[in-house]
Amino acid sequence: MVLKKKGIEIYTMRSMATFKGFIKNGLDSSTMINIIAVFDSEFEEFKNLGYEFPPNLFFYHDISWTETIGVLINEHNFTKEEAKEGLNKLIKKFNLQKITRFDSDEYFEEIVEKANKRVVDKFKNTRLEIGDNDIIIIAGFMREKINFIHSGDEEFLKTCEELGLHIVPMLERDMKKEQEIKKYMKKRKNQ
Repeated sequence: MVLKKKGIEIYTMRSMATFKGFIKNGLDSSTMINIIAVFDSEFEEFKNLGYEFPPNLFFYHDISWTETIGVLINEHNFTKEEAKEGLNKLIKKFNLQKITRFDSDEYFEEIVEKANKRVVDKFKNTRLEIGDNDIIIIAGFMREKINFIHSGDEEFLKTCEELGLHIVPMLERDMKKEQEIKKYMKKRKNQ
């Protein structure tokens, strides 16, 4: 872009890397927690399902950091250090790209909020209402044009579906493993 004012030319260039031919996968907090707690942040399970690097790129929203750490500590009995180490390992192994929130995301957040209200009304179920963090995460995925959104949360997935986004529910066996681990951890905690 060339700007001219009073005989002075100013050249600016703005560009953004685009990934043509790549598949952008978004991991929500529940998926990241599951991968850390059940699979020790290993990529092998995803490779077995056909998610190779490339063409797959993986993204997470910055806001998921504290939620993931908190759940690992409070629900999976990780120490703070173990939780941070697990999340850092996941980010490194999956080469996770961070999505951060911008002021312009308010536009997308409003769209997500309205979609979630339609989901709640359609199913007449207030348990399908999502929180502010989920609204922010989905809005970030929309802005970044994520191709597939991985999640284990029904309300999160239904809102994404309502928006016409492609979803990949967490595999049933993965969720069962996660539940088994939760039961084991609760038993261990109570002893």
